Amino acid sequence: MPDIFATLIVTAANVAQARTIAAQFTVGEGMLTSELSATGNAPATHYIASGWVPEELVQTLTMCSVSDLSPAEAMTDKGLKPCVPSAT
Repeated sequence: MPDIFATLIVTAANVAQARTIAAQFTVGEGMLTSELSATGNAPATHYIASGWVPEELVQTLTMCSVSDLSPAEAMTDKGLKPCVPSAT
């Protein structure tokens, strides 16, 4: 299967399972580490990864929301923002 561009968003509840599955693919190690939430504050409610990945990986990660949108557009579409550490 060819590589495709995908933005993957997964809930915090499913991120461990998604990371385990992704790690079975050469490019999947270390995926889904960028934290997201509706407010941009911790705790993270979702995690995101984006880039060129094997189509088979995308098909395997059935617990993820998959989009061909850019990360910024996909986050906006889901009402999410990157989590930024608090200054305090």
